[in-house]
Amino acid sequence: MGASLPKPVCATVLERHGSKNFRVGLAEMNGWRGSMEDAHVVHFGDGWGYFGILDGHGGEECSAWCAQRLHEKLSTEGCPANDAEAKKMVLDVDQEFLDTGKPSGSTAAMCAVRVPDAAGKKYQLHVINAGDSRVMLSSADGKIIDGGGTDSGLTVDHKPDNPVEHERIYRCGGTVEEAMGGVHRVNGDLAVSRGFGDAEYKKTGGPGLEDRPVTANPEMGHFEASASDFLLVVCDGVSEGNFSNAEVCELAARVLKETGGDAAAAAEAVC
Repeated sequence: MGASLPKPVCATVLERHGSKNFRVGLAEMNGWRGSMEDAHVVHFGDGWGYFGILDGHGGEECSAWCAQRLHEKLSTEGCPANDAEAKKMVLDVDQEFLDTGKPSGSTAAMCAVRVPDAAGKKYQLHVINAGDSRVMLSSADGKIIDGGGTDSGLTVDHKPDNPVEHERIYRCGGTVEEAMGGVHRVNGDLAVSRGFGDAEYKKTGGPGLEDRPVTANPEMGHFEASASDFLLVVCDGVSEGNFSNAEVCELAARVLKETGGDAAAAAEAVC
C-alpha cells in the first residue's frame, strides 16, 4: 500500500542494543517506499527481553504509535506472563490506536524471551504474531530450527487466502478477492489479514476485536532455545522474494561468525 519510488532507497540504518542477557542488532531499509513505515520494539526487563518488528502500511503512524505504546506497557506492566495477558496487551494497544482516529495499519511479529533460572535450562520463547512478518530460530551453525510455521519458521503468515483467515473474514462480513499478480486481498485491497490499525477493515463483525475481517488478535506459540541459538524477526520485505527462511538463517549465522557476533551486521546482510 502507498506510493512507490522510481528506484529503491538501499541505504541501511543500523542499531545495536545489549544487556547482560541479550545482544541485539537491527537494520532497516526504506526500499521502494517514500519513508520508513516500519518500527521495532526492543525492551529489556529483569530476566527477560521483548523484541518485535511492526511492519507498517499506508503510512508510518500506526507502527510508530503502537511500538511506543507497547514499550510503555512493558515498562509499567512487565512481560506478559501467559497467552491471555499477551492477547490483552495487543488488543488493548489496538483499541487505543483505533481510538486516535489515525490512519494506516501495521503487522506485528514479536517474541518475549525469558532467561533460564538455572544452569543447563533453556531460554523460553513466547511468540506473539499478527500479520505476515516472521519470527525464526536458528542454531549457531545456521541451521533453521523448525517451528512448524510458514517455511519452517515459528510463525504462520496471516494472509487472506489462508483457510482459517478466509473463513473468519467472511464470517465477519468481509470478502477476499484475488487482485493483480494473484495476490489475495481483504475487501479487494489489504493483502494481510491481521495487524494493528486498519480501521476500515474492523467495522463489521464483533462484538470483540477478535472477530473482525482484519484483527490484531495474535496467534501465539511457545518454544525453547539454547544459549548458542539466535532469533530473527523480519518483515515481509525479506520473505516475499526468493529468499527462504533457511537461507536467511544461514546468511545471518555466517556473518555473525565472521564479525564476532555483530548482530547489526548480520541484519544488514539480510537486508
